[in-house]
Amino acid sequence: MELMRALMRYAFRQGWISRSPFETGSPLISKADEIQRERTLTHEEEARLLAACTGRREHLWPLLITALDTAMRRGEMFKLRWRDVDLDNRDITIIAMNTKTKRARNVSMTDRVYESLVDLWNRSPQDEDSLVFGITDTIKHGFASLLRETGIDDFRLHDCRHTAITRMIAAGAPPMEVMKISGHTQMSTFARYVNPNQHSLKRAAEMLSAFNAQSSVPAS
Repeated sequence: MELMRALMRYAFRQGWISRSPFETGSPLISKADEIQRERTLTHEEEARLLAACTGRREHLWPLLITALDTAMRRGEMFKLRWRDVDLDNRDITIIAMNTKTKRARNVSMTDRVYESLVDLWNRSPQDEDSLVFGITDTIKHGFASLLRETGIDDFRLHDCRHTAITRMIAAGAPPMEVMKISGHTQMSTFARYVNPNQHSLKRAAEMLSAFNAQSSVPAS
């Protein structure tokens, strides 16, 4: 459906049609009802990706670690400056103008995010106004090359965000707290980023079994 929207917009810009059917009236299918993308990175795939971040791809290591552990959007990471990184308190401030919702938020660092950013800072010019990841263009070609080399199919950088959110929920983090971390304001949107697997579903059943066992009243 999204492809059809793009085609109609292109046809309109070229003057082939007078208006796009997607721009008038209520949509037949809302974006929320379209097929949900559920691709997340397995830990085995993650290990392969990170192992390949050497040499000319070394700059991708801290970026991927940050993406996988903070659920930050691609644009938020690319625009992040050192002045918004508090290494002493292990905290990242995402300023409002760089967020999709135009609301600032703070994200705490995991141990490996902290370690990768400390290493990056020590190897940088240590200018607080400079970009953390030093990316002023696109990493599309470099990332595509990384995926080909590691044999990982159908994965996008944005899928790191899905992966981070899914892992946080699987680890037992309360959904409302994860929403604060990811910057979601609507539960319906947030839910599309949570991709439970068989392990997490089994874990939920085990947690309920333990709760029932603890709360059960012996039959008289």
